[in-house]
Amino acid sequence: MNKHILIIGGTRGLGKVLVKNLLKKKYVLSVVGRTAAFSRRAHPGIVYWPYDLRHTQNIPRLISRILKAKGKLDSIVFLQRFRGQGDAWQGEIDVSLTATKIIIDSAAGHFNKKGNKTIVIVSSIAGSLIVEDQPLSYHVGKAALNQMVRFYAVKLAVKGVRVNGVSPTLVLKPESKQFYLKDKGLYNLYKAVHPLNKINTAEEVADIIEFLMHDKSRAISGQNIVVDGALSLQGHESLAVKLNNFGE
Repeated sequence: MNKHILIIGGTRGLGKVLVKNLLKKKYVLSVVGRTAAFSRRAHPGIVYWPYDLRHTQNIPRLISRILKAKGKLDSIVFLQRFRGQGDAWQGEIDVSLTATKIIIDSAAGHFNKKGNKTIVIVSSIAGSLIVEDQPLSYHVGKAALNQMVRFYAVKLAVKGVRVNGVSPTLVLKPESKQFYLKDKGLYNLYKAVHPLNKINTAEEVADIIEFLMHDKSRAISGQNIVVDGALSLQGHESLAVKLNNFGE
């Protein structure tokens, strides 16, 4: 039986890359998002469920429909964030936190008994550091997701469900790649302050998500994997020296 993966918010950026990778492995994918990223005719293994996660009251019904259509789950991956108009604070709370809670609570008893039983929540370094181009709501939402990972890792352990988080820094996504490649100065500056002298790609982050879904990570639960190549481990003096020496 093919593994059934539920992906929340997998229609853009990192989510689109992850979906593409999983399609190659013949998984059955149920993707909840506002738009479709791939043709269902070309990719029969994927079913899109158009839904605005701000409408939290109807999420249990949505999960019930997905389970009825495609069966029990092997994994759930959360990649959503608030991108709509209106109150960013309430939107982030609804989309990132309330929706995640309701989905987990609704699906926790519906994993395949012989499956990997994994949940991966994609957060951000903004959950512990300050990213100045993002609003307060984004930071608070990501910090709360990190705690949600820990809470559900303990609560769902009795069901054999593992819960982990992934917190990337700047990620080179397909839709942003050309922007950074055209701005060589900015691109090279990011590389200069990165210990590995690179910018992490969406493909690399997707690989880590897949690893946490796999039985090879079966001893890992309740962890938040920071994907920044040790960037956040550097002291501000070291970064200042790197910036001062940039271009020499």
